[in-house]
Amino acid sequence: MQRRPPWLLIGALAALILLPGPTLRLVFGLVRGLSLLLLAPVLLAGVAGVAGWLWWRRLQAQVKQCPSCGAATMNATTCPACGYSFAGTNQDNGGGNHPIDVQAETLDD
Repeated sequence: MQRRPPWLLIGALAALILLPGPTLRLVFGLVRGLSLLLLAPVLLAGVAGVAGWLWWRRLQAQVKQCPSCGAATMNATTCPACGYSFAGTNQDNGGGNHPIDVQAETLDD
């Protein structure tokens, strides 16, 4: 046996949605509240993710890498691994004002 479509229920729902009045306000209020309830965790997770990423970038900017041994350290004047002094050194890689001495050599095969 085939089931007949519930025309009475479909008609009642259509009348509830299409007819203006307090019921329509109630339905739209419920939909707005449910959508806010479902979107709030997603928005909070996004804000927390962006804040975590910014914190991580700030932490990476404070880390110094020792040019002598390659150990990473933070807020230190000397390297804890090899004792290299960070005082008076800058972390520029590839500065434009430093001369490069080049000597030509011939290779014998």
